[in-house]
Amino acid sequence: MVRIVVSKHGRVYDNELVEILSIMQECYGRLTPHDVSLVELHIFERSSSIEAFLKIESDELGVTITPFTESFFAMHDAWRGIPRIAICLEKIRTLPRPVRIGGIRHEVAHTVLHGGLEYYVIPTPPALLEIADQFNLSSEYTRNLLYLVSIAVKDYEVTRLLYNRGYVEDQVEYVKFLLKASEEDVTSWGLSRGKPLLEILCLISSLKTVGCAAPLLNDVRFCKEIRQLLVESLSYLPIELSATVLKFAEEEFPKLGMDTFENINSIICRCNLIFEAVFHK
Repeated sequence: MVRIVVSKHGRVYDNELVEILSIMQECYGRLTPHDVSLVELHIFERSSSIEAFLKIESDELGVTITPFTESFFAMHDAWRGIPRIAICLEKIRTLPRPVRIGGIRHEVAHTVLHGGLEYYVIPTPPALLEIADQFNLSSEYTRNLLYLVSIAVKDYEVTRLLYNRGYVEDQVEYVKFLLKASEEDVTSWGLSRGKPLLEILCLISSLKTVGCAAPLLNDVRFCKEIRQLLVESLSYLPIELSATVLKFAEEEFPKLGMDTFENINSIICRCNLIFEAVFHK
């Protein structure tokens, strides 16, 4: 059994903690074999508390840690060398139970697949060096592109693992929850219009939910619904650009193998599709 070390931030009711631990342990059991023996679980009563915690962690570690957004109620990282999961009760309490369960299992799978620091300090892949040279990209832009592709690839690998281990309905509900174009997505795209390099980052940012959904396109029961929701989630984009992004779900992600770093390089290679679509639209 995986040892889960719990840290409570604010008021955490016992029944909520028991439910979360039960979901996690069942999932670790089904995902065996794996190398996870110890996980930190941080449970926050309020979103303001988790945001403050992440700010402190970011400052102490000197790294950029993804902030919580409206869409996310749980997260995983391994910046201190041990896999850890953070869950916000204020957000999770408002969600349907299948979405909660699907999201918690999603983070558990991250600890199984990406539980080491090496998955967060990723060397620049050869394909990215070529793109940076071709388009004269700054080092900051290159880092942002690598980060966005890496989280998309890791989310694809997580859904693929969970789906292959029989977690279907809960992952469908979780992905349906994610596949809603947020006001933030629409605003970001609006602010980027007419600035090709910013448009490209917006499109690559959308690959996170696209990658998360892609494995479910293989399911005969849910593939049509998931594809329709994918199309709708990208509807704020010009049709030729949304078609390019959708191509990643249907053609590029399914080609990926079992090595995360090779997968990141592969998707970066295919980002030329996005560069070409933006520069030639």
